[in-house]
Amino acid sequence: MKRYIFLILVLLLLGGCAGGTAPFSDDFSDPASGWGASSHETYVRGYQQGQYLIQIDVPHWFVWAINGHKYGDAALEVTTRTENTQDNHYGLLCRYENDNFYYFAISSDGYYAIYRHDAGQGLIPLTGAAMLRSPQIHTDGTENHLRAECQGDQLTLYVNGTLVAQAQDDTLSKGFVGLAAGTLKQGGVLVWFDDFSAEKP
Repeated sequence: MKRYIFLILVLLLLGGCAGGTAPFSDDFSDPASGWGASSHETYVRGYQQGQYLIQIDVPHWFVWAINGHKYGDAALEVTTRTENTQDNHYGLLCRYENDNFYYFAISSDGYYAIYRHDAGQGLIPLTGAAMLRSPQIHTDGTENHLRAECQGDQLTLYVNGTLVAQAQDDTLSKGFVGLAAGTLKQGGVLVWFDDFSAEKP
């Protein structure tokens, strides 16, 4: 019996180390839900007004936040809204390990892309040399709903229920999930995230 219990504990520990596939959701009403917060002279990120905020005050800056939930394959969803400058990008990330991850981004002025972020090289576009325009992205300050799927080497981005981008890449196989935002030539963007969810597709 003791050996049987020991084997069960080992299997549970291994499942936890692998990051698991349990569904996870967060409406950001609890500041202790695991996303953390930080304040810097260039940005602020954290819980505000029952949502998660990434505010970036300078140009050419990139900020992300991850939770302690790790997946191989994952389907992620979040509702987003921005304020101030439209010279930005923001969205979802998956398979984060040591600053390497996949990034599913849109911009306030109606563009999208799927990237791989490399810790040494920065953002590497997987859907073309530049972000592409989509009429599915709301550019009037209203909310956008994003869904990102990382399944095997297939990466897929949906915006407001419509498929807008697909890419293939087998560099990264598992890691944490999260949120990200960045600025381009102008700083001063606020990106609000709400109703995040993650599950195995």
